[in-house]
Amino acid sequence: MSRREEKKASGFLIAERFFGLITLIVGALTIHYTNTSLGDVAEVGLKIATFVQVFMYAISIGLIALGIFLILAKIS
Repeated sequence: MSRREEKKASGFLIAERFFGLITLIVGALTIHYTNTSLGDVAEVGLKIATFVQVFMYAISIGLIALGIFLILAKIS
């Protein structure tokens, strides 16, 4: 591997880890926000509030999983 390709690979590695960390933080903040502000949605109706809660938890878990994957993945 030439020096230029090695520098390019390390740049991709840093960017991938950075975006993985950002995605992980966004997922954690989404879970926190869902826990703290669900009382506002409950006024609309129980079924809608339950759907919103399950949907947001699924999105949050997906973001956290994607962030962990990006942080732990190796560039080949």
